[in-house]
Amino acid sequence: MLSEQQVNHFEAFGFLRLRQLYSPDEMAELRHEVAEVLEGQRDGTSDFQGVSPFIEHGTGLIELPEDDRIYRPMEQLLGSGFVWGGSEGVSGSFNETNDHQWHSDRGGQIDLNYRRIKIMIYLQSMRQETGALRVIPGSHHASFHRLLLPLQEQKPATSPGAYGVEGHDLPCTTLEVDPGDVVVFDHYLFHAVYGKQDLRRYVAMKFAAKPETDVHYEALRAHSQDASKLHDRLRHSERPRMKGMVEGLLEWEKQLG
Repeated sequence: MLSEQQVNHFEAFGFLRLRQLYSPDEMAELRHEVAEVLEGQRDGTSDFQGVSPFIEHGTGLIELPEDDRIYRPMEQLLGSGFVWGGSEGVSGSFNETNDHQWHSDRGGQIDLNYRRIKIMIYLQSMRQETGALRVIPGSHHASFHRLLLPLQEQKPATSPGAYGVEGHDLPCTTLEVDPGDVVVFDHYLFHAVYGKQDLRRYVAMKFAAKPETDVHYEALRAHSQDASKLHDRLRHSERPRMKGMVEGLLEWEKQLG
């Protein structure tokens, strides 16, 4: 469970860093299973892998969203009836510069006023210059978010052109983590990574508030988070918590045909 102060922190700044949610033994098991899934999903010779859906292919991984350490905070931040938004597993860096310029995963959609959250579990330590996530606190709020939309182009020259400052020098908070830590952030938050490690690995899970309008459901559909993308293991799950996380999506699927 999150404290009142943690909930307030997320509301104001759009992120949380939860220290040591998982024990060293749990992380060892997680690393082993992640490696197995990545190897099983490998479809080429590239060092970089980005697999989605991801936890749906694992044995213990698929239980992560139902664990109190993930489920209860999502319930607090998203409210009852929150829905599953997909998962991904990443290994390595997708470009030669080993960075990911400033951007919002849901840039420009802040006017929807529809909360979506991403959770990241890193499998190794991350520091400022070696792949730690950097965030601009408060950039999930509509007025601030819109001011930062020039960054959405995500090119090395974008930040200097817009603000006269290199991307890695923009004012931000760096979320340095160690194995066992978890990062939670609002999907509208602007974030970046500089100096990614070659073996940088993480598991990400996504959640969204209960969709209550066609606009909400279309927002999910736009990012392949609607019911049509549900893995069969989740679509037909009989586990109470997971079933609850997909029922809202399935209901909208029926209504929209």
